[in-house]
Amino acid sequence: MLPAPEIVRAEFNRRFAQSPENATNYLHQLGVDSGYIKLAALERNICWESASPWRPLELTINCSKPEKDPRAIAAAASRGPAMESPDCGSACSGSPSGAPQCDLCWENETWPGSPEHPAKPGLRIAAIPLGSETWGLQYSPYGYFPEHCIALAAQHRPMAITPAAIERLLDFTDLFHFYFIGSNADLPIVGGSILSHDHFQGGRHVFPLMKAPLREEVSLPAFPQVQAGIVSWPASTLRLRSANRQQLQAAAERILAVWEEFSFPPTSVFAHGEDGEGRPVRHNTLNPIVHREDSDYVLHLVLRNNRTDAAHPWGIFHPTENLHHIKKENIGLIEIMGRAILPGRLAKELPAVQELLLEAASAELSPEEVSRRAAANPLTAPHAPWATAIYQRRRAALRRSIPSGSPSDGPSPLAPWMQDAVTAAFAQVLACTGVFKDDEIGRAGWAAFLEKVNA
Repeated sequence: MLPAPEIVRAEFNRRFAQSPENATNYLHQLGVDSGYIKLAALERNICWESASPWRPLELTINCSKPEKDPRAIAAAASRGPAMESPDCGSACSGSPSGAPQCDLCWENETWPGSPEHPAKPGLRIAAIPLGSETWGLQYSPYGYFPEHCIALAAQHRPMAITPAAIERLLDFTDLFHFYFIGSNADLPIVGGSILSHDHFQGGRHVFPLMKAPLREEVSLPAFPQVQAGIVSWPASTLRLRSANRQQLQAAAERILAVWEEFSFPPTSVFAHGEDGEGRPVRHNTLNPIVHREDSDYVLHLVLRNNRTDAAHPWGIFHPTENLHHIKKENIGLIEIMGRAILPGRLAKELPAVQELLLEAASAELSPEEVSRRAAANPLTAPHAPWATAIYQRRRAALRRSIPSGSPSDGPSPLAPWMQDAVTAAFAQVLACTGVFKDDEIGRAGWAAFLEKVNA
């Protein structure tokens, strides 16, 4: 039988006093044993790694998580908390009915379920100190990577990237040096799927971003014990490294403060604007991500901007609509680090595209016929222009790659050439997020921004 929440928290604390890893192993195994972490569902996910112009990227088709529309995420964020809720402690009770206000509220632990908000049987949350607050630690049922954990505020309040958030992230790495920890951005379009509840995500994984080299070293004279540089990465990212936590934190706070007010019209970056009703809105935020390397703190700051315009209604720095057949959701923390979380529908759609292209190559169909057939099949229709372009580029190679037997003998795993094509699309997705592209204008943007940081 699953122990009560207060018993789990007490046991976590007892084990933490012996070893932080002992405590996290206990909480994670509890989630596995209770069925909250659905290993069978996670094993159905499709994963691979392919080369890109930057580093090899990690691709996953997540068959256990529903695809979300960015507009629905923004609408939920704009509604904000239903009411100010107290610190949860053992459980929060922010909504009038007692129901959780969102999927991250602590009262999900004991909520019996309703048609509007299903129960989460097996969920247990440990209490951890971050900053001057009590936060919760739980594990994600979706498991995007090993020991995928979530740190969540006890209070139901909106996401906020502030100096206090950076302090809490560093506190987390002091508690759990074997985990990375990071935050989604706190604005719609560039934020994650839940913006209404302040939280971080972490776990035991080294992402492509963390392994990417520096494109250019950066001087921060005010912080002499901090090594800094621009990462060779499609998303515009600074890497800070130091054994001196105080200087690292101060440098990060300086960069955040400057970025929140920074505008550079040549790259369409404007710090502030107005919404449809003329109210002022903020556009600049960032993804802070921390991990430890021996005695050093390593902090990545990914610059984000959520502006839209007539030509880019989904977001100037959001994947363009020609990429939505692969990914239209917000590009959040996990993906900005180089691990794609692609929608489960692709588990059926991509094999159908692959089979269509192999059959077309075998029959030596014209690109026009491929386009027609792709558009006629509901599974391949969303991918028709992309599939036709692949066919035009790889027509001869596809004929050589046709396996023995009929391509329709049964479902087949994605061939390396199809994996590479999807990875190339995801690399384009990441390139869309960069506020400073790797070109002359982008380099001028970096120079202008860093000049202000050092002013």
